[in-house]
Amino acid sequence: MDTPKLDAKKLDAIWREYHTTREIELRDQLIVQYLYLVKYVVGRVSTGFPGHVKLDDLYSSGVTGLIRAIERFDITKKSKFIGYATLVIKGAIIDELRQLDWVPRSVHQKSNQVTSAMHSLQQRLGREPTDRELSSHLGIGEEELGELLERIRPAILISLNAEMSPQNEESGSLSERIADVSATTSLEVADRRECAQILSDAIEALPDQERKVLTLYYFEELMLKEIGKIMGVSESRISQIHTKALLKLRRSLSPAAKEFV
Repeated sequence: MDTPKLDAKKLDAIWREYHTTREIELRDQLIVQYLYLVKYVVGRVSTGFPGHVKLDDLYSSGVTGLIRAIERFDITKKSKFIGYATLVIKGAIIDELRQLDWVPRSVHQKSNQVTSAMHSLQQRLGREPTDRELSSHLGIGEEELGELLERIRPAILISLNAEMSPQNEESGSLSERIADVSATTSLEVADRRECAQILSDAIEALPDQERKVLTLYYFEELMLKEIGKIMGVSESRISQIHTKALLKLRRSLSPAAKEFV
């Protein structure tokens, strides 16, 4: 039986009291009210995962992330909790998946091969390669390329505990680069703005189709199937476009990330 949601006024009162007292009972009430976020994030993150990945395990990690978000959130700031919690929950789930090493090494190798091929062709052609050009470069058919892109999609997960620059001993992890919602220093503000600008520039450099898929998926929060209906293509095709966009972003952001460590 679902727990009835509190109205905004009552929920706000619990937040204010918890912020002052830090009572476990109040925290637990907040957990119950926001459990739906865990189910939502698990549903989005798990799309395309193989059958051996247990959703119960992902849900458990997501709940841990939710608890962490509630305990760390500062209600005196203008940040909205739902957005902040979604990020922390997703990070907890991804961290768990990376620790389980559930993606075979061969899939990671294929992902790197596709990324390298895309970059090589882009440099040689002076533009984004077509699927035909990419498949030819890889020595496979276009249909096989589509299947490959869907297969490597789950491997494109960035762990919040993964080092951003393995060559630099002082690099730190991605989690250390995520802005603290309670931070108010000018350095923190500048760092967040610069990170946002680099990401914005990388997205703007993507082809229109890939940029639209990312916008609908991450900002409009639509499912791949819904995006497919909007764009008039299959869900699997949207998955392929999404994968290509993430591969390009990951590569383009890697050099820039070193500037923030």
